[in-house]
Amino acid sequence: MSEQAFLELDRLTRIYAGTPAVHDLSLQVGEHEIVTLLGPSGCGKTTTLRIVAGFEQPDSGRVVLGGRDVTRVAPQKRGFGMVFQHYALFPHLSVGANVAFGLETAGLAKAEIGANVARALELVRLPGTEGRSVASLSGGQQQRVALARALAPEPQVLLLDEPLSNLDAALRERTRRELRALVKGIGITTIYVTHDQEEAFDLSDRIAVMRDGRLEQVGPAEELYHQPATEFVATFLGRAGQVEGVAASVRGDLVDCRLAEGVSWPALVPPSAQIEPGTPVRVLTRPEALTFAAHDAEGVLSGTVDETRFAGSVYVYTVTVEGGQLEIHARSAQARIGRRVGVRPLDPPRGVHAFVLSAAERV
Repeated sequence: MSEQAFLELDRLTRIYAGTPAVHDLSLQVGEHEIVTLLGPSGCGKTTTLRIVAGFEQPDSGRVVLGGRDVTRVAPQKRGFGMVFQHYALFPHLSVGANVAFGLETAGLAKAEIGANVARALELVRLPGTEGRSVASLSGGQQQRVALARALAPEPQVLLLDEPLSNLDAALRERTRRELRALVKGIGITTIYVTHDQEEAFDLSDRIAVMRDGRLEQVGPAEELYHQPATEFVATFLGRAGQVEGVAASVRGDLVDCRLAEGVSWPALVPPSAQIEPGTPVRVLTRPEALTFAAHDAEGVLSGTVDETRFAGSVYVYTVTVEGGQLEIHARSAQARIGRRVGVRPLDPPRGVHAFVLSAAERV
């Protein structure tokens, strides 16, 4: 275990009906760090969180906290706080009774329970609400009560399973920033689960992208976006157009890709990629990495504008070219639907990435 890791997930595997929901997953979380498990539904992120919490046992692997193996320790004895997707509040109990629930089962004295409840509600900006009915609160307030209940026992680790998914978009955006400020202010090690990349980007120190029970890549949001290790990460984070081609030459971390019309575009390749000249590749492009040009200019792919929309800060264009479809962001109106245009990457090609086509895709 790394000296920097406060919480370690060591080669966790969980199998259901012969199918791995989590497969050989290893992840280290530093003290006071917020790490988000990000991925599509069914990728294993909630199962992983439930293993960490102790609600499920792995078929193999360990959960290690501060150098101590807690894999077989009961959930209530791990010192972890958890906020569930649907909050799991008791509607017949008051706010104070909901927050105190875990403290009462732990056998704390009444005066100590009252002090912990008041402190937790103060942290989530709901002071003096102990006597209110949970049903009288808004969705955002209920979410904060659930968070207060998780924080009241002063846990060493906070686990959050899509806690903002029931809030409307505007409230969700505001709440996630408040949540990060709160967690950082307390200084508590946190694992957060979501399928929403904006949420992950706003909240996290690092993001662990999951797919089919495995970790695809772990790192800060900017690193994952600009240096995706796999095609899945590149397409799951942000938007990406794509066009197929063939690797013409390799220059360090760049490959010159021969595309349609004899056009060649440079693209970044992941450090682990094995790309040789002649290898069929898929070139993924970030919308902000492309620009319009005259359709008969050198180094330009020509295509037709199929879709255009205004997205607030940018105009978004979808252009169909030979071998694929590209998306382009522009600060001003540039083209109409049906217009013939040229597209080329900006220099340097920061948002252009090449990945090897699988054997099945080459047929």
